[in-house]
Amino acid sequence: MLSVDFLGFKLRNPLMLTEGPLSGTKELLERAANFRIGLIFTKGIRPKPAHSPVPYIRKYERSLINADWSCIGLDEWLDTIENLRLEIPVVTSIAKNYVTPDVAVEMAEKLVKAGSKIVSFVDYNPSELVKTVSIARPRLKVPIMVKLPPFLGELEKLLKALVKAGVDAIAAMDSIGPVLSIDIETGEPVMGSEDGSGYLSGRYILPVTLKYIYEISRFTNLPVVGVGGVTDYKSALQMIMAGATGVGMVSEPLLKGLKVFDKVEKDMEEYLVARGIDDIGKLKGLTHRRVAAREVSVSLKAFIDIELCNGCDFCRRVCYSLAIEKTGSVYTVKSDLCVGCGLCESVCPVDAISFR
Repeated sequence: MLSVDFLGFKLRNPLMLTEGPLSGTKELLERAANFRIGLIFTKGIRPKPAHSPVPYIRKYERSLINADWSCIGLDEWLDTIENLRLEIPVVTSIAKNYVTPDVAVEMAEKLVKAGSKIVSFVDYNPSELVKTVSIARPRLKVPIMVKLPPFLGELEKLLKALVKAGVDAIAAMDSIGPVLSIDIETGEPVMGSEDGSGYLSGRYILPVTLKYIYEISRFTNLPVVGVGGVTDYKSALQMIMAGATGVGMVSEPLLKGLKVFDKVEKDMEEYLVARGIDDIGKLKGLTHRRVAAREVSVSLKAFIDIELCNGCDFCRRVCYSLAIEKTGSVYTVKSDLCVGCGLCESVCPVDAISFR
């Protein structure tokens, strides 16, 4: 029901632990493998060990800001991959942005020789990713992935170039930034990096990632891993409906623990069972199909079901066109004033509002 095929591997579910502090050592990888995860990405691998100025991970309301570049270094990673014995497939993720394409491919060759079955390159410069894949393709006999940064222009052109170069799968997106958070008691940034900046991940970037995955899957048939903003089964399902084969999480497990994977898997399964869906693959790209069939309207009006309404008053408070009125304990909509914006429906806690 939840299993998916990904680059020749049969995964128990589409959930993936992607690059980050939770997969930075052999011990951490082995711990993660005890949870309901389909695939694990190592933390970004650099040639030499590195340490980030502290503090480098901070909660930002319900998301995270991080400036974490720590790494155990390639030599220790080679030893880790050679001695790793996990049933869950592991992707070795190379921090390409710290090295040239040639060096990145040399690192990949060493990791594959050590036992890596999938290699991924990460860089904020997309042209560097194309160069790296072009060099790597004839030299690596394992699947090659890239992880794309956010907000890329000419996305279709880039994806065509990556496909031509020989990439096998796309992950998107990296954290958004740089960003800044300030302690108002001191005026100092909360992060320990030189200028106090970091990168935003977690719940708040979900809508950006969803649109990105939707666009990527419009332009390529390659497997896509959606990373950024997934916190529960609802956001995971949205990512799949947008076109993702796999769904990555990092921030939420950091905030709530790796058991979040177990809960998301359980909730996804219950969702499918309740709807009589026997294969999660049937939901992949659903949004594309819905958009192709939808009819755009500018004349829909809000309707409040008084049997469901609990009188919370949220709808009336947010109605900027003054279309919702209260008579006694009953809420109604003045159709001539309703502009159909949809805000009232989105704040209703009991689903009492629909559009007609």
